Amino acid sequence: MRIVDSHLQRYFHAVVLFVYSVILCACTEYFSPAVKEPPNHASQTQDLELQEFITRLVTEAVENSTSAVHRGRLAMSYDANGFTDAAIQTYEQARMLDRADIRWPYLESLAHASQGRIETALALMELAIELDDSYLPSYLARGYWLIDIGEFAAACDAFTQATEVADGANGNVPLALGIAQCKLELGVLDEAKSSLDALPEEDLSPYAELVRFRVARATADFEDEAWNRANTSAPGQISWSDPIAGAVVEYTRGLSGESILAQKLIDGGRAEDALQLTIALQNRYPDVPHLIELRSAALTSLGRRNEAMTVLLDGLRLFPNEYLLLFNLGLLVESLDQPGEALSYYDQTIVLKNDFVPAYDAKVSLLLSQGKSGAARDALEVSMHHRTTTDVASLYLLGILWGGEGEWEKSLAYLSRANELEPDNIDVLTSLALSLGEAQRYGASRSAINRAKALDADNPKVERAIATLEANRVLQASQ
Repeated sequence: MRIVDSHLQRYFHAVVLFVYSVILCACTEYFSPAVKEPPNHASQTQDLELQEFITRLVTEAVENSTSAVHRGRLAMSYDANGFTDAAIQTYEQARMLDRADIRWPYLESLAHASQGRIETALALMELAIELDDSYLPSYLARGYWLIDIGEFAAACDAFTQATEVADGANGNVPLALGIAQCKLELGVLDEAKSSLDALPEEDLSPYAELVRFRVARATADFEDEAWNRANTSAPGQISWSDPIAGAVVEYTRGLSGESILAQKLIDGGRAEDALQLTIALQNRYPDVPHLIELRSAALTSLGRRNEAMTVLLDGLRLFPNEYLLLFNLGLLVESLDQPGEALSYYDQTIVLKNDFVPAYDAKVSLLLSQGKSGAARDALEVSMHHRTTTDVASLYLLGILWGGEGEWEKSLAYLSRANELEPDNIDVLTSLALSLGEAQRYGASRSAINRAKALDADNPKVERAIATLEANRVLQASQ
């Protein structure tokens, strides 16, 4: 009887386990993560090729509603073609559908960072590192973001972790630069300096040159301040090999998306890739002048400025009324130390499009560099008709320029407007105090400098302004 009971008992247990497993499978399927339908942004582009591509990926994601891969592909298409908010939303959906895949939190993190949401990006990158603690770009991104928000000790920790997974040449330069920067900010100058030993002697990017100069300056190991001005005026961005992020490129479609990609490649230090892409795009879209500008920008980034100029000049023959070609040509010849020609191109740009503020800015900057403050002031005043009424920087500069000519009431008119818009702007307050003093409005001058002092007493600009007001006996003068 016991034997029979034992057999029955085993049989009963087997049936229970079978039923339980069936129920578990059914429940697992039934209770799989539920996510909303993916966003559909196909209608937000006029590019037919991109419309069709997004529509197809949306359809596939809806038909495969529990597939993280299909949702992720759609997210990457949004990411690659400039729909960043839709990409973030869809990456999150992919992450909910598959919590074990590093790609979705990693790419979602990068997308948030591109929008300046660094805290959110850092939290998501932590998830990515937990999923795969051997992926070097995760640590590099985290380290540089921590530098951006002033968390230098944490940044050093991130780079230290990165050294443990670094694979030879890949990542050595960004690692060295990252360690140098966080150590420099923490005041550990010997370690900052020694970390740069990993850098190659030649062909360093402007970004690397800037970091090297900052460390050299901090350790009193530099000879000429002009070296800084000559080599670090446009540091660009640091970049590194990133296969996960690189896969997003494959989802670029249409002229708009591929143009965005070309610009991203230039900004990310991959100008050669951008050049090849723009050449291919020009073969497909020969009537688009913007591609000429992109090709020129890629050549300029590669140091091939004479070729870049030829590209722009040839483009102007095809599109003589394309103001951006003229503007870019002005920027290029200015970089080649041809200020007269640059000024002519800026003026031609303004004739074609008189509300194009960057042309005025370039013209004003060039005139100021030549010591032509009166002409710069006139150009800036003309441009004010095309600027927003809240352009504090332009109001401030006009106040300075009029003050430089001794026109204190005109200076005060602009500086007062700037101060109304940004009451806590130290630069504006100190200049306002000085102009008020020159206009013999001593009480108002003291009030302005006291406000600046209350905001930041140790600011060198405040200290210099106070010294000037004391020398002019403004602070002791009666109202």
